[in-house]
Amino acid sequence: GHEVVVLEKGKRVGGLAIYNPSPHGTPMDAGAMSRYTGIDLEPGMVRMTDGILSLWGKRFKLKFPPNVQAWMIERGPRQSSMDQYLYRIASEEGVRFEFDQAVITDKQVNDLPRGSIMATGLHADGFEAANVPHKALYGYFAKCRVPWPEARVSFYFDDYSPDYAFTCSVNGIAFALIFNRHRPVARWEMEKFAEQATIDDGYPFKKFFPLGGGARGAASGAPVLHFSNPRLFQGDMILAGTLAGMMDPILFFGMHGAFASGKIAARAFSDPAGAYDEFRRLNWTYYPLLAAKRVIDKSPRDLLMKYPMRLAMRFMPLLNRFVMRQTFKFNVTGYG
Repeated sequence: GHEVVVLEKGKRVGGLAIYNPSPHGTPMDAGAMSRYTGIDLEPGMVRMTDGILSLWGKRFKLKFPPNVQAWMIERGPRQSSMDQYLYRIASEEGVRFEFDQAVITDKQVNDLPRGSIMATGLHADGFEAANVPHKALYGYFAKCRVPWPEARVSFYFDDYSPDYAFTCSVNGIAFALIFNRHRPVARWEMEKFAEQATIDDGYPFKKFFPLGGGARGAASGAPVLHFSNPRLFQGDMILAGTLAGMMDPILFFGMHGAFASGKIAARAFSDPAGAYDEFRRLNWTYYPLLAAKRVIDKSPRDLLMKYPMRLAMRFMPLLNRFVMRQTFKFNVTGYG
């Protein structure tokens, strides 16, 4: 019932060309999320049945049980991407898109109509424009094409990052990322992960590039600086996605929170109180997870991460069906 105009920073839908097209994985009950958003999301996703978890050099197969759906979502300008799928739906509903419309200055933000919805992804200039605190992300990424169409994912926990690294692919495209929220990633750290990504996972990555496009990779950011980061409103604006803090502060699962927060942001235009209650209800795990991450970062990783995770993976085949869903309910914003 509203006239909607999207001011898109890029020259087309699909995000920055330097990163996209790229795959993004998430655990999600697709039917429940489709009902929640009112949009059938499954045509824009590819189902995964398993993955790889590499823990300090030891590789474990991670099987997704029947009660846990996991999906790979393509982002970018290709017709097979979720961006293009949602763009087609929005256009058919009468949404007007204006491209090459960056909103990054105080004047541009102040000139927006009251109740405008703002989103930025992991781009620092969006956080700065909305005056939302954020933590810089440093790292390296690579992408390439692959001959297989199915969805694959591997998570790497090792001595080269207090966070983690991953490789993934879907629809014939692949992506790799190593990141650190505390300091720039050293060259030896990037090279060690690059060797694992190309040899262990078999991806033909040729070169790794600095995250954010700069030498130190600080042009990317995440809403994990303060416990106050989750916010639905900022001044006269409604926030959505990572800008609203709807992503878990440990593993940075963001796609699930993006879908949910889009629905909440739309509701906030006409029902701000109800939307705020819903926002708090779905985002409650942010606070204990951020506290846990800070404890982990100040503790020996061997004690809290390496050996406990290896031990847990040995028992995972017995406990998978019961443990994984509960873990995701706590670790993924709005899951369940």
